[in-house]
Amino acid sequence: MRVLVTGATGFLGRHLLPELAERHEVVALARRPVDGIETVVADLAGDFPVPDGLDAVVHLAQSRRYREWPEGAADVYAVNVNATFRLLGRAERFVLASTGGVYAPSSDPLDEDAPLAPTGFYPRSKLAAELLAGPYGAVILRPFFIYGPGQEGMLIASLATRVQAGDEVVVQGDPGIRITPIHVSDAVRAVVAAVELGRPATVNVAGAEAIALTELVQLLAELDGRDPRIRHAEDAGGDLVADIRRMRQLLGVTPAVSLRDGLAGVLAR
Repeated sequence: MRVLVTGATGFLGRHLLPELAERHEVVALARRPVDGIETVVADLAGDFPVPDGLDAVVHLAQSRRYREWPEGAADVYAVNVNATFRLLGRAERFVLASTGGVYAPSSDPLDEDAPLAPTGFYPRSKLAAELLAGPYGAVILRPFFIYGPGQEGMLIASLATRVQAGDEVVVQGDPGIRITPIHVSDAVRAVVAAVELGRPATVNVAGAEAIALTELVQLLAELDGRDPRIRHAEDAGGDLVADIRRMRQLLGVTPAVSLRDGLAGVLAR
């Protein structure tokens, strides 16, 4: 298949491309050229061309301004909603990277039919993209806290940086919310399987181990050979723990990287 990947130079995209290129003809759509891969250089926040002759689109791109509210709202909308609409219908298969943040937090594991209640502009824009993609028979993936070596700025990468620097880590609540992080290599396997699935689906993409934020910081500190410095603040709300039965059954993906091993790899970067 000829597969277009947006966000190809992002954290997930750059891990995905070599795996996908072993099985398919890959075209990258990114802000800069990708070595060894046919690339359409464009920013999805503006006007962009879409190559012809595509069999599948994998829409991973996200706005660089997703943390800027309200100044970055137009950019987030352009990438998450408008670009999704422009890409839909350009190939028989469409894989959309949404987010586990579309769910209402809960003390129970969240399956794909759990109530949706995104609270910020970014997850709401992802839900809007899901609603657009549904009638086109898309595979909608809802990742939960992808992490791995070389990542910057996201939750686990930021916690690891603070722990290694010996800085105090502030955790909302005690022990904080529980999450199910997934190593980027396992997330890549899920995306490849989604491309090849050939039918509509909505699937959580998450790890098999639930961990509270306090426990996560403690494990990072243990792996780095230091004592954790944690301060607890006001409780931040419910958990985001994914039920991954559908990922296992439909995509055939069971997380292979344990949280301990994955975090050790992050610290070793």
